[in-house]
Amino acid sequence: MNLLTELEKFNLTENEAKVYVACLKLGPASMQQIGEEAGLNRVTMYGLAESLIEKGFLQEEYIKNKRRIAAYPPMKLYDVVSREHEQLKRQERSLEFLVPELKKVARAGTSGGTNVIYYEGEEGLRNWASDVLATKGEVLEWTKIESFVKPFEDYLEYYYFPKKFALQIPTRFIFLDTPEAHAYVKKRYLHPKASPMKARFIPPEQFNSPGFVAIYDDRLSIALPSEMRAVAVEDKLVANTQRQIFEFGWLHAKDEIQNKPYPSFKASLSPRERDRG
Repeated sequence: MNLLTELEKFNLTENEAKVYVACLKLGPASMQQIGEEAGLNRVTMYGLAESLIEKGFLQEEYIKNKRRIAAYPPMKLYDVVSREHEQLKRQERSLEFLVPELKKVARAGTSGGTNVIYYEGEEGLRNWASDVLATKGEVLEWTKIESFVKPFEDYLEYYYFPKKFALQIPTRFIFLDTPEAHAYVKKRYLHPKASPMKARFIPPEQFNSPGFVAIYDDRLSIALPSEMRAVAVEDKLVANTQRQIFEFGWLHAKDEIQNKPYPSFKASLSPRERDRG
């Protein structure tokens, strides 16, 4: 195991990790001693030490009126992780208020026109997916699900699904009829804590698109995970047009699966038309 690489996972730079390991080896020591052990110059050491003290890895001691820097015991890492976890929980609670307010500001800036948002890279696609969690209504998804799941398994497991299920966001899916799609439904939605879900399936040869389409609120959102990019179009007319296209696909999809009572929504088509087939 590479200790430095593992320590970097705790929000440390490579040099900060070197300093922490050097302090563990030396015990209370001067900046010069720590720098020599870590292979870093004394000037650099001051900034690194202050950063590590702030992050909770190092502490100051005064021995015979001389300042010494010492590492907290390795068990202190549990406290560091716990503190960061609590901070994330506080930030997440703040988002419940902050995100809707910021969205109001963003909508005001578009003056009622079309707002287009582009997302790139892994972090961009996580943000793209997370935006659906702010919806207050039904989500419609038309997808080759395995195209998105495989690259983002950890994000889905530890953030997206816990949040979606806590909010009980209802979703209708049109999946390509693949073993992966059926396994996904069974794993993610056929259990008591899952949010309300209906799913129907279409043969891959009829609509084998690599994209991932989501429709919610006034937004049409499309991702191309294979290219690590996505786009969201915020426009009521565009979103409602896509809803009608989804409803057309829903009528022609087969083999419905439903996990629990599903709430009623005003649809583009009548409930009778929507639930035929």
